[in-house]
Amino acid sequence: MIKHRTLAAPLFLFAAAALVANRACAQEPGVRLGLSYPRGTNPTVVVMPIDSPGDSTRTILERDFDFSDRVRPLSLDLVTLQGLQPRKAGEYNYALFAKFGAAAIIQPTRTATGIRVSLYDVTAKKLLQTGEFLMPHIPRLHSTEQRDSLRRVLTVDDEVARDSARAVYQAQARAKRPVNPKDKRNRRFIVRDSIARDSAIRAEVATKLGVFNDARAEEVRKTMEPILRNLAFADSMARVTGEGNLRMAIHGIADEVERWITGKRGIAQSRIAYVHDGKIRVVDSDGANDVEVTHSGLSLSPSWSPDAVSIVFSTLSDRGSQIGMANVNTGQHSVLASASSGLNITPVFTPDGRAVVYATGSDQGTNIVRADINSGTVTPLTVANNRGDNASPTFSPDGRRIAFLSSRARYPQIYSMDLDGSNVELMTPYNPAVRSYRTAPDWSPDGRSIAYEQQNGDFQVWVIDIRTRDMRRLTSVGENEGPSWGPDARHIAISSTRSGSKQIWILDTLSGRFRQLTKNPGARLAAWSPLIRVAP
Repeated sequence: MIKHRTLAAPLFLFAAAALVANRACAQEPGVRLGLSYPRGTNPTVVVMPIDSPGDSTRTILERDFDFSDRVRPLSLDLVTLQGLQPRKAGEYNYALFAKFGAAAIIQPTRTATGIRVSLYDVTAKKLLQTGEFLMPHIPRLHSTEQRDSLRRVLTVDDEVARDSARAVYQAQARAKRPVNPKDKRNRRFIVRDSIARDSAIRAEVATKLGVFNDARAEEVRKTMEPILRNLAFADSMARVTGEGNLRMAIHGIADEVERWITGKRGIAQSRIAYVHDGKIRVVDSDGANDVEVTHSGLSLSPSWSPDAVSIVFSTLSDRGSQIGMANVNTGQHSVLASASSGLNITPVFTPDGRAVVYATGSDQGTNIVRADINSGTVTPLTVANNRGDNASPTFSPDGRRIAFLSSRARYPQIYSMDLDGSNVELMTPYNPAVRSYRTAPDWSPDGRSIAYEQQNGDFQVWVIDIRTRDMRRLTSVGENEGPSWGPDARHIAISSTRSGSKQIWILDTLSGRFRQLTKNPGARLAAWSPLIRVAP
């Protein structure tokens, strides 16, 4: 039987600063949009300030370009950059930028609705491209206004309650000190006693009102605290969401500018889900905003929906393992009701997001099924042979084929099949006499390759070319498992022990560069999202 950890399907500080500042690596085939720089090199760009000091926008853009492994940012100090600012728009000292080795100048400028970005070609000394990017609004905190508003509402009630209590206390005090209408004493003594009586009544009413006010203040405090706590939490979450959306929108700027320069859109505007301590977490592609998505139980094998809004995963409960779903934006959770009791693992969404494909069965063997989310219809796709396992489905980018692992031939290998389970084909050639343990496949977004993990003493990540069936080993340091392709079909998220503890790392398959994404020992089962679209 296959160990469960190897059945897991591919499921957001950073590594040290850029590995080698002036490294060059081969560029993927693509169409450059007119920028002048040597083929076979990563163009060097200078990102000009937009906010100074504390220019977080510029920092995010520079980091995104660095992590893209296609564009090399030249990080200059603010004093130098201020000296490089043009007197008029576009009138840069191009010769000086050329001495720095820059191929392009990126000038972001704030507008009423967002950020305008201009790309200047240093060699051609001209404006190459301009784009307008709408930015999401970050709501400000309203804690003071909320407290004052709530206090005003409660104060109105206080006055009504206080007036009512005062009337009651006055009536009670007067009842204790009745006036004798038949009093025949001298008027001077009657007035004296009346003044004393009124003074005693006022004192008694004041004492009781003081006690009432203290009790009322405590009641108001107890009433306000939970309301304000809930309001503050909602207020804070709205701001956190706004800040996250703003960062994601800035990532989108970096991705689009990268497309201007290289002809390939970047992947900064994406997230990576992974498992830590049995909980699913999500982190931005640059390692920021690492948050917990599930808060109870034991969850495994996360996988993203096509719109990058929801995650499907396997979760353990009293019924066995179920298929759970979570909306990463709202936090709403649900369970796939059609999943039978027993073992349900390695789920993935279908390319249209309407169904979930996963492995189900028992310790005696698993088969892959497709379950429609709305109708609950479950359709078997594989049949286990000789108590074997079929698991870890992954779709080809055109949605026509499913790659999966199967132990039908003694040792687990990677196979593929049509959507209905027909036309099964062995993808990883092997010799039955030689032990080869291949699991956790993930089909690349360009359709050309399948990444997988292979055990030959330890676990390492390999990739197989779909057309030639050539297999290439990608890792060698430490144990490396659970590959998940980035949207660019160039980078892969993997779980690796190369730093000592198991963490999620990002591997550039062209240059071989690694960068550490997480700082949670034991992080594993990564799943890279599709590109995320942020509404302004």
